[in-house]
Amino acid sequence: MDHVDPYHLVELALGHSTGDAYVSALRHVASCPRCSSELAQMTRVVAVARGARISDLPSAPPERVWQRIAHEVLQADTRSRGHPAPRSAAKRACGERHWWSTDTGTLEHLAVIALVAGGLLVLWMRIRAGYGPGRRLRSPW
Repeated sequence: MDHVDPYHLVELALGHSTGDAYVSALRHVASCPRCSSELAQMTRVVAVARGARISDLPSAPPERVWQRIAHEVLQADTRSRGHPAPRSAAKRACGERHWWSTDTGTLEHLAVIALVAGGLLVLWMRIRAGYGPGRRLRSPW
């Protein structure tokens, strides 16, 4: 047996029941405990919603609540970034740097150079093997 469509149950709960489809839906609801329970719940929701007043609606929290939330989010954000400790003035004055230092982007440059070199190596090996640009691969058959 097919249960009543939720759309029809909502319409019945709202009191918009007209037509043959709703008559058969009401017959089914009368004989089906599941649909009867769902219709009863929807009818209670409609009754509560219709009886709601403006004072029942939630109000916006005070401004201090939003300020506190924003402050805590900013603190958590700066802690999660894990900023490295600043270099000492003596090291900065001497210009001491390491090749892995990210201040100058050295690691990024090395990665780009490695990728370009790898690509050129693959191209050179293909040309040496006779599979260079513009040449088709030879079929083994």
